[in-house]
Amino acid sequence: MLDQLFGSKTRVKMIKLFLSHPERKFFVRELTRLTDSLINSIRRELNNLIDIGLIEIDISEQENDSSANPGLVGATRGVNAKKYYRLNKRNLFKDELDALFNKNKMMIEKRFAEKIKGVGQVNYLALSGVFVDNKKAPTDLVVIGSFSKKDMIRAINKFETEIGKKIKFTIMDLKEYRLRHDIADRFLLDILEQRDLDMIIVDQLSEIDNL
Repeated sequence: MLDQLFGSKTRVKMIKLFLSHPERKFFVRELTRLTDSLINSIRRELNNLIDIGLIEIDISEQENDSSANPGLVGATRGVNAKKYYRLNKRNLFKDELDALFNKNKMMIEKRFAEKIKGVGQVNYLALSGVFVDNKKAPTDLVVIGSFSKKDMIRAINKFETEIGKKIKFTIMDLKEYRLRHDIADRFLLDILEQRDLDMIIVDQLSEIDNL
């Protein structure tokens, strides 16, 4: 939806990146890598975002090793200026854009959860890690139930394409879950211990445990 609204996938990726890291400065080649975009597209969108005041330029000077650059003389010796770009937190539309991107994120996650539940019987579904900004989580997505793993992976891969990044996912059928549960598998316990921080969509594990 945002691609259609803003007219450019690269622009959407860049706005999302700057809004997600309001204190961080980026240089051009870093932006090409983080957004998986061509450098010409990045430069064009940087100019557009500067024109509307959403981002601003930051020129930082870094010390060089002058002994390694004997040709540098006078005021330029030992100094290297590098151009960075950062979010302009004074921009009048920043809060509205934040709200718009957060709402779009929730819509995408809700639609994704419905697709996951449509693959088969899902007894447990949780969004963790990158979805809830929990860097300590062992995985980003947990799905437990009776379904075709091939179909589930296909649905997850399609979602990765939609959001433009890879996610760490854990899928288990009921047999694997019971086995891990019975032997007190450390990885499974780590996942379940994170439940208070996760976004739980489906939780029928107690019913499975009582079978």
